Amino acid sequence: MNTIESLLEEIQAAQESGNLFLEGKANTKIGKLLLERNIYHDAAQYYQRAAFLFGEVNQQNHQARSLNHLGICLVLLDLPEQALQPLNQAIKLADDEGDFPLRAAAGGNLGLAYSALNDYTKAIKAHKAVLETAEDLQDQSMQLNALINLADSNLQNKNFQSALGFALVAFDIAKSLESLPSQVLIYDLLGMISSRQQDLRSAVDYHQQAYLIAKSLGDLQRQGIALANQGLALEGLTELSEAFQVLEQAQEIFTLLKSDYLKKTNKDLERIKTSLSLSA
Repeated sequence: MNTIESLLEEIQAAQESGNLFLEGKANTKIGKLLLERNIYHDAAQYYQRAAFLFGEVNQQNHQARSLNHLGICLVLLDLPEQALQPLNQAIKLADDEGDFPLRAAAGGNLGLAYSALNDYTKAIKAHKAVLETAEDLQDQSMQLNALINLADSNLQNKNFQSALGFALVAFDIAKSLESLPSQVLIYDLLGMISSRQQDLRSAVDYHQQAYLIAKSLGDLQRQGIALANQGLALEGLTELSEAFQVLEQAQEIFTLLKSDYLKKTNKDLERIKTSLSLSA
């Protein structure tokens, strides 16, 4: 099994022998290990080095893969603007190589970068290109990811009917593939779409479904997200006691996970607590 220490030795050996390709491969392996451990800054540095090395030896496919991973690291580091260049370069190289799955992967990440920049028009365009590729390849998993991303970016862009259409098609595919993690995401999306359309009772039900499946999978983060969303829908229905209880459950999960969602949930709880004391 590769460790970072053994891979650093591989890099040193490759440097001593002047083998840029092997040095690039070792850098990607370290990048992958760090990305899996959520150490995005360091992972990005290794992927950047790998992309440079593969470029030097004209290994375009390997270079495109490294650039794609560099791009997603930058998105995860909340540096979406910096991610645009490597992701666009990865798409161009993948096109040159005729590697359509890689092109779609980079295109999906480009869409996520544009969403992080609140440029939902470009995000939707990127995800639609991925969906077209997925349909050409008859790749249902790729279609599913593209449809979920399209539902989300349309929701953010306030195109609620489009968001609903993409989410429902995604749900059918998720069921046929028996993809429970995808069903969690889609139920939460359907809940948020329902909330924006003022159908709060449906939103509560959708978020409950998301919570139950996430619980069956042991996915604490998604349980917390579903509960937090459900709490806000209950608040919208002025069922404040129930909203407070549900958000407290979410707060416990986010505290345990040291999640970024904790700050917002604490604020939501304070607001509902104030409303409860005023109505007492």
